Amino acid sequence: MIAILGVLLDVTMAHVVQSDTVVETVSKPRPPAAAHTGAHAGTKRSGARDSGAVRKLVALGDSVPAGSACDCTTYVSLIGEALAARQGVEVDAKNLAAAGLTTQGLLDQLEDDSARQALVAADLTIITIGANDFDSSTIQDDDCAASSGLSCYKDELAQLRANMDAILTKVRRLQGHQGSRIVVTGYWNVFMDGAPARAEGDKYVTNSDKLTRAVNDTLAASADAVGARFVDLYTPFKGDGGTRDDTSLLADDGDHPDASGHRVIAREVLAALATA
Repeated sequence: MIAILGVLLDVTMAHVVQSDTVVETVSKPRPPAAAHTGAHAGTKRSGARDSGAVRKLVALGDSVPAGSACDCTTYVSLIGEALAARQGVEVDAKNLAAAGLTTQGLLDQLEDDSARQALVAADLTIITIGANDFDSSTIQDDDCAASSGLSCYKDELAQLRANMDAILTKVRRLQGHQGSRIVVTGYWNVFMDGAPARAEGDKYVTNSDKLTRAVNDTLAASADAVGARFVDLYTPFKGDGGTRDDTSLLADDGDHPDASGHRVIAREVLAALATA
C-alpha cells in the first residue's frame, strides 16, 4: 500500500485557485480508463458514495504547509492528489496555512467564519504548527542548552501544550461528523537544519535538536489526548538515530522543506492514513 501511495505522488491532477488568504486545490481522480487494476480494480469512480473517502481536506499551520521557500507543489496538494487517485473521488483541498503563524495565531484563526466553515465540512484536517512559538536567537544561550534541560524554553513548551490542546479541541468540535480525522505532524527541526545549521556551530545543532524532540513530544501528547493521529517527520528526515544529513530535503534557507521534502511529508501522512 505504501509503495502504491508513493507512486501516486508522481501523478499531477491538481487545479489550483489562489486568493489572498486561501489556496484551494481541487484534486480530481483518474478517469476510468486510467484506473488502477488488480487489487485496486474495484476503486469507486467520481461521485460514488464511500463513507471512508476524503472529499474535503483542510490544512492549518505555518510556513511549512504554506510552502514557503519552495516553488513547488506543497505536501497538502500532493496528499489531495494521491487521495483522489486512490479513491476515485474528487478531493477539495483548502490550504489555510500562513507563514509565521504561531499556535496563538492559529487559535485566533479558528475564530474566523471562513476557517470554521471549512472545518465543519472537512473529512480530514492536517495541522503543522508550533515552531514559531520559539525564539531561535536564544538557542545558543547556556540556559537553552540540552544539558540544562532547555530551561529557557520551559514556559514556551508549557504554553505550546496548552495552545495545542485548545486548538485540537476546537477542531474536533467543528469537524464533528462521523469518520472525520485529524492529523498533526511533527518537525525535523523547529529551526534551521542540515548544512545551514552546522554552519552555526555544534551548540546550535545540539540545542535545536533537543528542543525539536521536546516540541514533537508535546505535539504527540496533545494529539493523543483527543484521538488525533501524530505523524513523525523527524525520523524520515534524519534517520532512526537522528544523525542523517537532511540538507537534500531542505530549501536553501535550511529551514523549510524543498520539493523532495514535501514529497517525504506527503508519503508519511498518506502512510499514516492508510494504516489508521
